Amino acid sequence: MGKSPASTAEIIDAYELFFDPDDQSNGSLYICVARGAPQPDSIIEALVAENLWSARESTKQVADEQRQAYKEGLVFKAARTYRGALGEFLIARFDHPKFPSDAARFNAWRDVLDQLADQQA
Repeated sequence: MGKSPASTAEIIDAYELFFDPDDQSNGSLYICVARGAPQPDSIIEALVAENLWSARESTKQVADEQRQAYKEGLVFKAARTYRGALGEFLIARFDHPKFPSDAARFNAWRDVLDQLADQQA
């Protein structure tokens, strides 16, 4: 785990953002991988296994043409960076007027991924 970017624009510009559109508890929560990196399948599968993500098949990604709108509409709340056997990625929490984030759900993601990172070490 390391230092996380601390702004909406930094994250949206530097990462591919994946989200779960089918679970309201995951509103404005994102799994972020470096642009051009493989999709975060193992991370999503870990969250699905803990009932923290609806299904791998439902995963969506922020399209390049949507990035500016995301920068204008999201308010940064928190992020956590991971490096190790799971790859290099971060989880990010934002708020949006239509899709407020759930701090407890973000913390549950963090707890699961922290545990996986510790097991992989």
